[in-house]
Amino acid sequence: MNFLTKGFQYSFLGASLVLAANTATPAATVDMAKFTCAQLMSGSPDTIEAVIWISGYYNGAHKNTKLDLENMKHNAEVIVAACKEDSKKTVMQTIDGMIAAGKKK
Repeated sequence: MNFLTKGFQYSFLGASLVLAANTATPAATVDMAKFTCAQLMSGSPDTIEAVIWISGYYNGAHKNTKLDLENMKHNAEVIVAACKEDSKKTVMQTIDGMIAAGKKK
């Protein structure tokens, strides 16, 4: 399974294309290292903001300034599928595991 297309390590914003948010909620502080796959897939009103933060985190960490919407959509689908396999993991654990697995190939 080749889920690591170019830019996978850096693109996560595409999950916002897969998930929908209904309304805004009051601002809250969230430790994104603890944000679970179950929370991501819940489609809660804060999901889009969380996805944007995660995308910025990985893109910033890797100094990636390019946006490829098609690749982002693909990566989002792969991440959501991985999250469905183990919804108790954090999103960041899931992404980091996928990146690590890709680097070993």
